[in-house]
Amino acid sequence: MGFTTELRSGGADVIAAALLVGVAATSSRLGLANPLLAGLLVAAWLAWRRGLLAGRPLARPLLLPLAFFSVITVVSALSSEDPWTSVGTLPRLVVFLLVPLSAALVDSVWWNRLVIALAAVTTLFAVWGIVQYMQGANHLEDRIHGPMSHYMIYGGWMLVAILALLADLLLNPARKVWLLLPPTVLGTIALSLSYTRNAWVGLTGGVLLLAAVWRRWLLLAYPVLALTVWLALPKPILDRAISTFDLRQHANYDRVCMWISGTQMIRDYPLTGVGPGMVERLYPLYRRDDAPRWRVPHLHNNLLQIAAERGLPALVAYVWLIGSFFVFTWRGLPRLDGPRKAAAAASLVAILGITLAGLFEYNFWSAPVQYFTLVILGIGPGMVERGSA
Repeated sequence: MGFTTELRSGGADVIAAALLVGVAATSSRLGLANPLLAGLLVAAWLAWRRGLLAGRPLARPLLLPLAFFSVITVVSALSSEDPWTSVGTLPRLVVFLLVPLSAALVDSVWWNRLVIALAAVTTLFAVWGIVQYMQGANHLEDRIHGPMSHYMIYGGWMLVAILALLADLLLNPARKVWLLLPPTVLGTIALSLSYTRNAWVGLTGGVLLLAAVWRRWLLLAYPVLALTVWLALPKPILDRAISTFDLRQHANYDRVCMWISGTQMIRDYPLTGVGPGMVERLYPLYRRDDAPRWRVPHLHNNLLQIAAERGLPALVAYVWLIGSFFVFTWRGLPRLDGPRKAAAAASLVAILGITLAGLFEYNFWSAPVQYFTLVILGIGPGMVERGSA
């Protein structure tokens, strides 16, 4: 049955699956993604009312930590220094529904459709970024960002897409190489030219995990490959990579100052944090005198930002969520084969990549990256639950 015919003859679950793919593919443009998300929630509710989702996977090991994180966030908002501002952020918690919905809706057929959509969008964004680089966005003061508002958002979105596509390219026996090789190669080039170090760290970690899943002997060859890539890097990119370890570098020292200030916030508000949306406002009160910036939008680290903003219990919920995902998906991976295994592996490597990048950037609550990440987060456990059925 073709996609158009399936939509015409299918129920609310088919419409919801199509909208879910749309949300993931357009998450970088919230003006498109948010209406699709609203439609998805309506279609999913109708599908649930009609019993079309009965017995489907829901990424069950992730539901309790997600619920706990949400409850802690509500408590934090009510205890905030400015409850009105913090409570205004609570409707955003609805995006966590993307996790069980992606598990329920994305089977092997819809995974294939999602991959095709991601391949098209990643190719477009990669070419967009490369053209920007050639037109002068080739230094730290002016960096490529594609159609997005910031180079960090561009780097995070491209990181998740590249790792998911690469995993499917290598592990899906039905995949055509010509379909995924161009976006993977072009995307990697664009990501390299973005000078986004946190995304480079995530890409390295994701590729390492992919080697362990695909061909473990490649782990032995990885140092040689890494050295070859290192020697082949252009000097500006190489200098940017080396600068990661230089505390005299402006951005690096700025992060050290954020760590110190964030730790002080946690010390003052260990249980509830300063409140959602309040770190930016209160940072000047905690800022070190020698910090490079007076204000920061966030603390550039998922763990630190969550603990400072929502309290240590929220940090526990986040670690619980990520840990449950990796343990459940990794243990279930050997029982899968074909497209299901490719999808679960793609979920594993992409989430590892964005999680590692999140040690140097607050990407957990960045909407364009978060929507996409939550969809991928639910797919791995969903495939494992399907394989166990």
